[in-house]
Amino acid sequence: MKTIRVFFLTAVVVVLGACESNTYEEVSGYTDTPTYEANIKRIMTAHCTSCHSVNGTESGSPLETYDDVVAYAESISCKMDGQECGIMPPSGRIPQGQIDMFNLWIAQGYVQQ
Repeated sequence: MKTIRVFFLTAVVVVLGACESNTYEEVSGYTDTPTYEANIKRIMTAHCTSCHSVNGTESGSPLETYDDVVAYAESISCKMDGQECGIMPPSGRIPQGQIDMFNLWIAQGYVQQ
């Protein structure tokens, strides 16, 4: 019985020690210093470029490159927030953490790398 108890306690310690304590920001990919390449491009690809690309359904406003996104950043922000200019993507708001990170990226000067 003592062997089983020691084994069980050892297993619990190993499992608990292997777990990492992740914050919401780490789990969601949020960062206080977003860059286009590391963070914003991923948001655009996940939520925007299926329509806003050369092969997408939305003509006239591709969002595939850094320059494209910078050119439309204020409009994108307005639509992500669902302010008076409508909401994008049409499927509904993206997670607030991604919206906040996009707006922070704008505020910090559109850092590319």
